[in-house]
This record gives sequence, C-alpha cells and structure tokens, in this order.
Amino acid sequence: MPSITSIVAIATLCYLTSAAPFKTGFTIKQVPYDTIALHNGPISLLKAYEKYGAQPPPLIKRAALTSTGTVTATPTEYDSEYLISVEISSPSPIGSASNTFTMDVDTSSSTFSLYAPKFGAPGATVTKTVAIGGAIVTGQAISLISDSPEGNNNIVGLLYAGKNFYTNAVAQGLPQAVFTANLKKGEPGTYNFGYIDASEYTGALTYVAVSTANGFWEFTSNGYAIGTAAFVSLSIDTIVDTGTTLLLLPPSAVKAYYAKVTGAAYSTDEGGYVFPCTATLPSFTLGIGTSKAVVPGTYVNYAPVNSTSCYGGIQENTGIGFSIFGLTFIKSQFVVFKGTTSPSLGFAAKPT
Repeated sequence: MPSITSIVAIATLCYLTSAAPFKTGFTIKQVPYDTIALHNGPISLLKAYEKYGAQPPPLIKRAALTSTGTVTATPTEYDSEYLISVEISSPSPIGSASNTFTMDVDTSSSTFSLYAPKFGAPGATVTKTVAIGGAIVTGQAISLISDSPEGNNNIVGLLYAGKNFYTNAVAQGLPQAVFTANLKKGEPGTYNFGYIDASEYTGALTYVAVSTANGFWEFTSNGYAIGTAAFVSLSIDTIVDTGTTLLLLPPSAVKAYYAKVTGAAYSTDEGGYVFPCTATLPSFTLGIGTSKAVVPGTYVNYAPVNSTSCYGGIQENTGIGFSIFGLTFIKSQFVVFKGTTSPSLGFAAKPT
C-alpha cells in the first residue's frame, strides 16, 4: 500500500485531562487515496453489490474478476476513496504517532473496523480511546479485521444508530448532533463534526427526512434531469454512502443519461457503461425536496478503461434494491448528516 502523508491535526495529551472534550465542533480533512484496484470501474461496481449482499449480474462479476487493473493514475484523478487519520490508544497513549491509522469514512456502516495486529487477532473486538481531528471518544468498540490486498478496509462507520464514533461523540457531549461532508474533486476536503460551517456552501440548505426502516441515511429523490433537458419525475429510493465510489441509479435513468453521450455503450466486458474519454458529458441533476442537486458532467468520467475508453461514474443499481448516492454525487454537494433519533439529511451547492 502506498504511504499516506497525513494532513490531519491529531488530538494532543491535554484533551485527556479536559472535563468537556467537545466544547466545540471539530474538522477532519481528507485526501484522495491512490490504488490501482480502487480505480477499476468493474471492481468498484462489484464492491457495491458485495457490500449490500446483492447478487451481481454474472457479466459484472466476470468483468471485475478478469480485469487486469493496469491503468495508472495520480492520486487526485479518480477520488475512489477519501481517507482520514485516526489515533487510537494502547499500547501507547494518545499523542503517539505509532498509533495513527489511515481509515475510510463510511456513512452506511456502524462498524469501527481496523487492521491492527498490535491490538489482537482478527475477529476480536477491543475497546479503545479514539482521537479524530482534535476530539476524543472513550470506550469505542473496534472490530479487528484481516489485511486486504484490495485497498484500505479500515472503516469508521457513521450511521445515526448503533455505537459508532458519531453516536458516541453525541453521547459524550458533541455540541450538535450533526456532521457534514465537504468532499472535493481531486483535492482534500473536510468532514466537520458538531457544527455546520456556512462558508462551505452557497444558497440555502434543503433538508429531507431520513427513512429509518433499513437503518441507512436513506431518503427518496423525486427525479432527475440530464443537461438542460426537462426534469423527469421519478421516485428514487436512495442512500447517501461515502463508502461507495459510484452513483448507482435505476436503469431507466442511467440508460437515458448515456443516450446523450456520443459513443457511450454498455460493455459486457466491463460490466457497465463506457464511453470515449474525449466525450463531452452532460451534467446530471437530481431532485431533492424542492431543490435540484447538480453533478457536473466531468464528475461522471470515473476512470480510464484503456487508452481511448473511460468507465462511467453513473451505473445501474440492478439487483441492489435501492439507489446509492456515492462519491460521484457526494463530492458535488455540501451534505449534512443530522440527528440520531429523528435523522435528516441536508444538501446545498458549494462555492465554485
């Protein structure tokens, strides 16, 4: 795995003696993580199916398993993951660089999972003190996992329920039960906990209620538009997931989008839509409450398949059971994850 240079301010020892560790909110910066496997379109799509226990169509599985993964890229091109630095106590105290781990934030998980042989064998659960971005949570349960050759599997789950870092922070005095994601294309972004920074978005925030039936940050989008075309009303049951790279939507919407892209076609070899890398891609707009969230066309060009073809950042959700607003969408918006007992989601455009 390539080395990662942290740009995150880790909590200092003085926090351990503070009676109120969450006097203010805190910010976590992240950077795109570069690994060839994660930049492979079919593999990214297959991982979404596996994550939600859905059976992938045979051609998608075949495309992922037979892919060579030979495409090289700089860390800022594909935004496959956004990683943060996390400090964990034991055997050394908070403040020791030896206890810093690189982890992925996953808003569809309530698990804090980590590959850390120093803490015990895979399969064990340990309880530690965790520091992220200047804040400390005590009594955090950590599931120890095996190492993976497919990229970073260290996960900080941030669902609104369960005993995860977010809910523990709220219980231990986070100023507000809220965190925000301001991820950016090809450059570091931030997660803010405990407050909403008005300088990170433009216009008004549009809030929608979260459906808690399935335990995700889930809501219903009311339709879509492609480029400057008319808005198409469509009920889209979706979750907002920082742990999924692509934007996965109903087949009808995906087919309509790529019908507007010259040279685009569904590739059985790649298990998804591809198009000439030189193609001009239209924007994709999603209806959220009374507002419209625009994903720029450039964000839909996920990664090269070869020297002439590129894999789309928008793909079909066939067999998953719901849509997923992954990083292709999230990095185009300022997103608010609010509450624990009556959760809601907020969306706003970002300064250009």
